[in-house]
Amino acid sequence: MKFILVISFIAGGLMACSPQDQQDTKQQKSAEEAGKSSQIIFECERNDAITVRFFTDNDRAVMTRNNEDIELKQERTASGFLYSNGLNGIRGKGDDLSLQIGRMALINCRAM
Repeated sequence: MKFILVISFIAGGLMACSPQDQQDTKQQKSAEEAGKSSQIIFECERNDAITVRFFTDNDRAVMTRNNEDIELKQERTASGFLYSNGLNGIRGKGDDLSLQIGRMALINCRAM
C-alpha cells in the first residue's frame, strides 16, 4: 500500500514539471507583466518606428527598435519623462519623444 502511495506521489510530481505546465506558467507571467505596463508605438523621422513599454511597477521602460529590445531606467526630470541606460535614451512630454542612440543626433518621434 505504501509503495502505491509513493509511486502516485512521484508520478504527480513529475506531471507538475511537464512542458505544458511550464509553458502555461510562462504565458501567465507574460500576461501579468503586460498588465503592469503600457505600450506605445512612436513614429520617428526617417520613417523609423519604435515601440516603448513603460513598466509601472519598477521605473523602467523597454524600447524596441529594429527588432532589438533595449532596457532603460527612469531618471529624474523637471517635467515629462526621461529613461536612459547611458548610451541610449528617450525623453518626452505628452505625445512627443526624442530618441538618443549613442552619439547620433536626436531623432524626433510622435506617438501614433
